[in-house]
Amino acid sequence: MTAAGFSSRFHLFGHGEDVTDNQESTVEQLHLRVLPVDGATYVLQMRVKDENILDDQTFQIQKFLKYVSDTFSPKSATSLLSRYNGGDDSGLSENSDFLQVVSKCVDAHRVTEGYFQPFREGKLDPFGMLRGWAINEAFNRYVRPLVEKDIAQSASLGSKNDTIYATHKDFEINWNVPIKNSLDSSAPLQQVVLRNGAISTSFANMEVNFDYLGPRDCEQTTIVSPDLALADVWATAALAAGTNNFMNLAQRNKLNAIVLTDGESLFNVRDGQVSSVPGLLVGDPRPDFLVLNA
Repeated sequence: MTAAGFSSRFHLFGHGEDVTDNQESTVEQLHLRVLPVDGATYVLQMRVKDENILDDQTFQIQKFLKYVSDTFSPKSATSLLSRYNGGDDSGLSENSDFLQVVSKCVDAHRVTEGYFQPFREGKLDPFGMLRGWAINEAFNRYVRPLVEKDIAQSASLGSKNDTIYATHKDFEINWNVPIKNSLDSSAPLQQVVLRNGAISTSFANMEVNFDYLGPRDCEQTTIVSPDLALADVWATAALAAGTNNFMNLAQRNKLNAIVLTDGESLFNVRDGQVSSVPGLLVGDPRPDFLVLNA
């Protein structure tokens, strides 16, 4: 998951680069807002003429993300998640968002052939997907309409390694998103170039108490997808599956992915087609991972 005037490292959250030398329309400044919610930090970026628009969206997004945090809090005995895990499933009929998340968890377990595990010891544990779902929903509700109406030329919303992007159809600047290399902090692993889509990266060295169902030979996986919840799911499932198992899943499901193995081999998967990427030594050039519209 840099902006004009900012120098954040790697997957946070991409920067724009001219596609044409002669840009006819005015390129608005890329404005940024940081949104803290219950210990997590989210970043909203928008290219807009009126920066005050970001303040309205920031309030709405923070309110929604706080609502998601409360609804799925494992620490609150009265949250819908705690009630559900205690045997009270009335939240499924009371709250359409809760129903959607539970349904997506069940679907994700099926589609990933069991490598995404949302149930542990009979309890729902949606946190391998929840952040991606929440960001995706907030973006679609409060940000994407501004891009579609050309109020914003482009926009992104993300947290850590989960980010979603949108670009107006007439705006000729792409998002260039450098992906962190967990084996070499001196340079990004690869750069993703896209206009519309979501990016999620999972790192084996950041997972605690993680259940590896296949060989632990996948160091990190980046998924590029139209939907951030789905990208989050597949990035998590890839680590659990191991490299070969995930490649088979990626081919069958026509995924877009960047996979780094613990043997320091780099693979690109475009629409399910796997290719090896040479050059993992420091300073070696690597091609951009081009998925303009995921």
